[in-house]
Amino acid sequence: MFDFKGLINALLRKTSDDPVGDLKSATIWVQELPQNDVYQAHKEIVKALGGLNRNADTSLKERIRVLLYLDEKATSLQETLCREFLAAADTPDNSARQRLPTILQFWEEMGAGYEQCIRTFAKNPGNAKIREQLPLLTAKALHFHAMQAKWSHMRYLPVESHVWRRLHRLFLFAEQEKIERVPVRLHPEQDDTSCTSEYLQPMMLHLSNPASLRPSQIESVDLWLDSWSKSLVIEAGFRPHRQLYAVNLGDTKPARKLRRNMLGEKYRYWGIELMLVVIAKTVEQLKQGELPARLKLGEDCRLPACLELIEEVSERWSGQLTTRKHARITAEKSLLVLQDFANILIHLQGGKKSGVTATFSVENTNTQTALKPSGEPELFESGAQQWQVENESLSGYGVTFTRSDKEPLKIGTLVGLKATIGKSFAIGIVRRISNEPPLKVHAGIQTLSQTAIVVELHPLPGELGAPSPAIYLPELPKLELGRSLLLSASAHVPARLVQLKAQGKTYTIRLHAAVEHGPDYVQAGFDVVAKG
Repeated sequence: MFDFKGLINALLRKTSDDPVGDLKSATIWVQELPQNDVYQAHKEIVKALGGLNRNADTSLKERIRVLLYLDEKATSLQETLCREFLAAADTPDNSARQRLPTILQFWEEMGAGYEQCIRTFAKNPGNAKIREQLPLLTAKALHFHAMQAKWSHMRYLPVESHVWRRLHRLFLFAEQEKIERVPVRLHPEQDDTSCTSEYLQPMMLHLSNPASLRPSQIESVDLWLDSWSKSLVIEAGFRPHRQLYAVNLGDTKPARKLRRNMLGEKYRYWGIELMLVVIAKTVEQLKQGELPARLKLGEDCRLPACLELIEEVSERWSGQLTTRKHARITAEKSLLVLQDFANILIHLQGGKKSGVTATFSVENTNTQTALKPSGEPELFESGAQQWQVENESLSGYGVTFTRSDKEPLKIGTLVGLKATIGKSFAIGIVRRISNEPPLKVHAGIQTLSQTAIVVELHPLPGELGAPSPAIYLPELPKLELGRSLLLSASAHVPARLVQLKAQGKTYTIRLHAAVEHGPDYVQAGFDVVAKG
């Protein structure tokens, strides 16, 4: 049996026979790793990287050779663990989520390893052969620190300031060495990139407002930026009519929208017009039927959701979605919360179910119809989740609460909100999440209705199928929201004719395409075809 404990002990010894102290020993060591246990093998590689980074006796030449070799061998393992982690995002108890520390440490150790090579070279820059490798080493260091930023976004955590600082310093170094635009390949099977592209990619991902995207969407946007960021040109000269974003290379903060006071030798600027042209061409090709994979959009790109996401982030980058439609005002009050479509549906029906935390009356003031359970309204059960409102507007709330690992909040989650004072009950959607360690969460909620009612959707007479419940959301002209239905995905078929029954009345309606795809529901508009 392979002796993992003995291996790690050997890795931590600073001796000439270090298993990864040179390329030959590293090659032999990797071949001995367990082939049928990706996680264990990757853990050992991460530990080996840590040992290599702490071993000051390894020559620069061998350090580079070993890093590149371990980088090549570990990439597929890291990608596998990342896929498993994302697939388990909705199941907190899944063992795949326990692998996160190894995933994060890999990015850290690889980035630190390449940085160490660059620092060592900078102290004695005379080796011409190593200088030839400098563009690749710097691009790789940028890439791995960019991955640290990306995985903070994936968990809705703030990117640590030292990550931005390292990215800025590495790009500044690339500029000083005049290697920022030299084409390199991070891996043989990948397209050319450069230090500039690897630096601008995490900046543009941050500017896409990832706090309002699902992890899978963040992954997609980052993939698309692999090619889109190559069309960006970063400049030291200030040209406000051509440029939209700026970053201070001497700071510890990410890029921001350009302001006229952003002047200084450490500032860099770029516009996005050419990138938007590239994206517009991609959108047009998608609409004409081109396969997403041929456009380098990834195998997970599914229409129409993929196209909608491309158009949404394009609008964000262009600055078209920066103005709030409704002013926020500071508020201090509490909201009691139900999560998920099924729980809200049961609550509106006046029923009770294990895990559903409230039943109370709801008045539909528009239709004069009362949906009331029998008896007096009940208080939320002891220990139910309570959110504190920080601010509110006509269209929603900014809230904060203590995170629950058993039921983590997700973008797109449907929530029912009841003020602790009063009887009003609102339905909303989670639009933004920002986690503040250790357990505090800030979230943005868009309200959809405070007068929702439960309806039933039936097949047309003569058609087979069982009725299904749905939630009717009346039109809200002030919020520019048309009437719509919340229903299960299985009950939603665009253009399908169904009978809507509510309050003793029957309507034949035609369902529209979905305007929202949530974790457990679809929101869709409809036309009334006939009454009765």
